[in-house]
Amino acid sequence: MTDPIAGPQAATSSMPRQRRWLAGLALAGAFVAGGLTLPTIAAQAQNAAMNGMMGGPGHGAMHAMAMAHIQQALDKVGATPEQKAKIEAILHAGFAPMGSMHAQMQATHAHLHALLTAPTVDREALEALRSSQIAALDQASRTMVGAMADAAEVLTPAQRAQLATMMPGPKPQ
Repeated sequence: MTDPIAGPQAATSSMPRQRRWLAGLALAGAFVAGGLTLPTIAAQAQNAAMNGMMGGPGHGAMHAMAMAHIQQALDKVGATPEQKAKIEAILHAGFAPMGSMHAQMQATHAHLHALLTAPTVDREALEALRSSQIAALDQASRTMVGAMADAAEVLTPAQRAQLATMMPGPKPQ
């Protein structure tokens, strides 16, 4: 290959060979650097994505924000301090299983990773992990729905109707 600027004579000199060698070295260095840093960058991106899906700054912060919104809504419907205290206690207990699920998520993810990267993929173990996660989520969901029903019963029918007009979605007729 000739250098268009230096002409055909430059192709036989040692400079293009040195340039090719340096270019190859630089390319190899880039691959090595990429190989060392890419997994770290990918892991950070994955953690950021999981945090976004699983409550952002954490379950505690998400719970605090939700309770602040609930307190505002209860203020708007004229809930008494006793009603507010009962509802807060009910919801706190009802949403606790989600906090433990969030805490277990890292261990579950590590187990899934180990199963999928093993020399032999154990489909039965993967199915058992999936099944156990679905069962845990189902139980947490049942607890949460029960807590929401219990909290709704603390309010009067008129307060619930007023609350319904403030919520997004279909309005009562």
